[in-house]
Amino acid sequence: MNHSFFLETTKKRALVFGGGGSKGSYEIGVWRALNELDYHPDIVIGTSVGALNGALYILGNLEDAERMWKEIETGNVLDIKAPLNIKSFKEYRRTLTGFLIKIIREKGISSKPLEQLIYSFVDNERHIRESGITFGLSATNLATREVEYFFIEDIEEGKLNDYLLASAAAYPAIQKKVIDGVAYVDGGYRNQIPINMALDKHPDQIIVVDIHGPGLLKYDNRIENCESLWIRTKWPLGDMLLFDTRRTEVNIQLGYYETMKLAAPDTYAGVWYTFLNSSIEKEKEMFYLALHELLNGQRTRALYHYIKEENHQLPLLKELTKRWKTEITEKNMSLAVLELTGKVFNMIPDKLYEVEDFQTEIIHRLKKMIDEEHLNPIEEFQPRFVLSGKEWPEEFFEGLPMISNRSLITQILDRLKDDNMNWDNPFYKLLIKTRPFPFVVALYCKYLLEKSK
Repeated sequence: MNHSFFLETTKKRALVFGGGGSKGSYEIGVWRALNELDYHPDIVIGTSVGALNGALYILGNLEDAERMWKEIETGNVLDIKAPLNIKSFKEYRRTLTGFLIKIIREKGISSKPLEQLIYSFVDNERHIRESGITFGLSATNLATREVEYFFIEDIEEGKLNDYLLASAAAYPAIQKKVIDGVAYVDGGYRNQIPINMALDKHPDQIIVVDIHGPGLLKYDNRIENCESLWIRTKWPLGDMLLFDTRRTEVNIQLGYYETMKLAAPDTYAGVWYTFLNSSIEKEKEMFYLALHELLNGQRTRALYHYIKEENHQLPLLKELTKRWKTEITEKNMSLAVLELTGKVFNMIPDKLYEVEDFQTEIIHRLKKMIDEEHLNPIEEFQPRFVLSGKEWPEEFFEGLPMISNRSLITQILDRLKDDNMNWDNPFYKLLIKTRPFPFVVALYCKYLLEKSK
């Protein structure tokens, strides 16, 4: 995909926002990027939080929307108190238990704060109706368990905010919304990204923003006859009912940069992070020269007899591919190892990096870890925001001395530095076979340390 997708202004365009609660902050970053690209859709569709973001998008005040999202904590959306800081898995479980108890006791948490939020920011229904943009949303009929689709002309005047609230009612966590005697709940349950609504209006182009919300995703074959662009990230975006301002800021930046990478691949590069493409190209030559020297015995001589064997290289490549979640080729291997090393050293993907600056920060964190020797918590490795349930296991594992990836990286690196590791030793062969990832990252860290001298 390149910039031409965003420049063809004569085509009928659709923008679809998926649902996902707090993950919806990502869509604000996409909106910011689309504004910079001067991209204006004719059709805006959303469900759940995507419906709210769609309404805000048509109202057009990005600054207000960003301010709203950056001020939202869980208590601003649900009638429940959540701790401002969740610094351990124990605190995380206690918070979820509190949610569950209140849900059972009260048959759903009151969404009164969310309702007030919607009425505060979606304050001009007439503007949405008169904007010239086709707007649609979906909600699930609780009685029939079927999703229902509503375009703005199907909604009685003065009731748009009721439908927005219904679309976002993540029942049973959030109480249902009754409209004209019909109980509605979250529209994302039966179709988390209502692409079909946009395709019903026969667009020439469609942008789909996928924030990995819960529920089913209904594929519509008609999209194959339409130019399409999916905007999504490989990073987790948080738990849908835990709103955290620090995570919101990171998600907004992610949405922005993921969109810009698709729109301007000659300028921006990266799979997990965002780099200036020019700095990626500059780094490639140095990396492949070092890799050539490694595979020819000019670096880490004691390792040469092991690493030269193709059947020893393939498991390493397979492990990197699994972790990078993208096929690794000769062209992108340097980027893959760079990003995976950044991930293990807890680099946050919320900014545009020069490769050299990114590598310098990795070295800083590596040296700090070596110096501290686990005696004190390292600030750079502490969570910057509330982690999701999927992220806590990895956080716990990386805190274990001796066996975590970071710990093994420093242990292997210590032996690589003086080229004194006996790679014929069965223990080291078993280590590489069972834990190939820290081995590869240790080699890369050795490369970075030598490069920085």
